[in-house]
Amino acid sequence: MRNPAGTILLADDDDSVRWLTSQILKKLGFAVIGAASGWEALQAFKERSEEIEVVLSDVVMPGLFGPQLVRKLQEIRPEVKFVLMSGNPLVSIETDIPLEQGINFLQKPFSTEDLKETLELHFRDSDECNSEITPAIAITKM
Repeated sequence: MRNPAGTILLADDDDSVRWLTSQILKKLGFAVIGAASGWEALQAFKERSEEIEVVLSDVVMPGLFGPQLVRKLQEIRPEVKFVLMSGNPLVSIETDIPLEQGINFLQKPFSTEDLKETLELHFRDSDECNSEITPAIAITKM
């Protein structure tokens, strides 16, 4: 069953970051599917791809990095949206992460407002999320 605010697949190998981000997303009204690695995220996406509207993934994770995960998930469902996040100062947005339509970058650490604004970019243009979205979270279609 679809969550009115949407479902987000959250992939981060840091348990505390994943837990805190999950709590923020839930407060914003989202359903969250957590994954501790890129491979775990890939498996979760294969099982539940139709209900996932946005994938929020760390860039650097053991085994399967965020940009690699993006490519694999795009093969399954090209229209899915992505937010790649990193706190690693060595990650360069220009050279390491090819940002294209449907992919945004969020620098860690981020505030609740930063996360909310980044997600608004995706849901603003999405046909999947519409007036069903809970007004209190202010993520609406423009």
